[in-house]
Amino acid sequence: MRHVVDLSFSHEQVVQYCALTGDGNAIHRDLAAARVRFPGIPDIVVPGGLIQTTVSGLFGTRFPGDGSLGLTFTPERLRQPVCPGDRIQVTLEITRIRAGIVEVDVAVDSTDGTRITSAKAKILPPDEAYRRWWEGQASREQP
Repeated sequence: MRHVVDLSFSHEQVVQYCALTGDGNAIHRDLAAARVRFPGIPDIVVPGGLIQTTVSGLFGTRFPGDGSLGLTFTPERLRQPVCPGDRIQVTLEITRIRAGIVEVDVAVDSTDGTRITSAKAKILPPDEAYRRWWEGQASREQP
């Protein structure tokens, strides 16, 4: 099973993430600093942690879905910077299910197909009791 989603990050999201985490790295707020680190870059750099936490958030919202618990998330180093407004594609693919644990390969690519980073994750999907609760919630929200 696979799930593919396109993402993009705004300047406001970068500011909010840096404020929440205390990430004061100048490349996330100052174009001159970003260009010293990455010559020719067109904008500031989206924090790698913002990309990683957004990908982790997909586990509990989209794939496998609500009620899932992330057990491990092991990202590789980002191979190229991402700027606000850049479109990236995240592919989540189940590689194994063992003892109720779902193992997922994560690929993050630029729109031209260049690999930005990859990761491996282990996820505990929701149990039957949670699924029944969730289905009950969904039926209450429908008119």
